[in-house]
Amino acid sequence: MLDPDQDPRPDAKLQNLSDEEHEVLWRFRHPEKGGKKLKLDAILVEIPLRYGFTVALSTLSDFYRWLAFRRRIAEAKRRANQAKAELANDPSITPEELDRVAQIVFTSEATENLDIKGYVALAKLRLAKEKHSLERQKLELATKTKLEAGLDALLGEIQGNDAAMKIWKQLKEVLAQ
Repeated sequence: MLDPDQDPRPDAKLQNLSDEEHEVLWRFRHPEKGGKKLKLDAILVEIPLRYGFTVALSTLSDFYRWLAFRRRIAEAKRRANQAKAELANDPSITPEELDRVAQIVFTSEATENLDIKGYVALAKLRLAKEKHSLERQKLELATKTKLEAGLDALLGEIQGNDAAMKIWKQLKEVLAQ
């Protein structure tokens, strides 16, 4: 299945139609209330009349799977952005937290009724990212601790040297930040 954000192949005639035409084709299979749902065979007859080319039944079937996936991803993005916009009014929420909530909403919406393997893969990626972030924080803390120990050792060596003490104080302030 193609990524809905990826440009379709040049020979993918149905996928290269406009968004408006995608909506027309979608309505053939998913009509407004009271409308008649067309079977794939009927749509195969309609396509050459509307667009001037023919497609195989398997191509049409694949197209509808792609279009359903594309619509689900677009809806998931819309809901994630909506959640993010609603939470953005709260000044206590950081931009990182907003992004995290949006990602959770997107993942939840995008994986609804999908194979659990995709959701598990996304969860593993998120866990790996969090683990990497924790490891980075540990490394930064260890580095800072070693720098502080080095500065403390240096202090004993430079006692009485006013110029060196001034530089030492500046280094200590930088490290505190």
